[in-house]
Amino acid sequence: MTAAEILNALNTVERDHQLVLHKIQTFKDAVTCLLDPAGTDPRPVLQRLRQGVNFFTTEFSDHCFEEEANLFPILEQQPGGDTLVAELREQHVVLKDKCQELSTCLDVAGELEDHVPRAVLRDVVTYGWQLWELLDQHAHTETSAVHKCIAQTMANSMP
Repeated sequence: MTAAEILNALNTVERDHQLVLHKIQTFKDAVTCLLDPAGTDPRPVLQRLRQGVNFFTTEFSDHCFEEEANLFPILEQQPGGDTLVAELREQHVVLKDKCQELSTCLDVAGELEDHVPRAVLRDVVTYGWQLWELLDQHAHTETSAVHKCIAQTMANSMP
């Protein structure tokens, strides 16, 4: 594996993770608003969350595909890479499932016309934080793996 391949993988991961991080921050801000809804109409917040979920159900799938096509083959070449890639693939499945859970919860909240009960808001917050934490852990794992590839490549190229 060449340094150019590793740098391309790093750029792909970092670019995608910056975009995801921005969406996560927006999502985190919306979830935080739901923690103290007194005097606040939660519907605009729920709409922002819906937009975030829509991002993850469309563009995040593209992100996963790009990682699996470009990053995972490089990671598989590393010691323990097969195990790591299997774990990352499973995380992609879990992330998609968590996103669907949140989407379903937001659908329920959107169908309520008069008042969104506190229990529904609590579920939105719970699913939202779970998704945020999983995305954060996943991004950290991938970035750390690419950094290890770079370190290994540099160590192998030293005389």
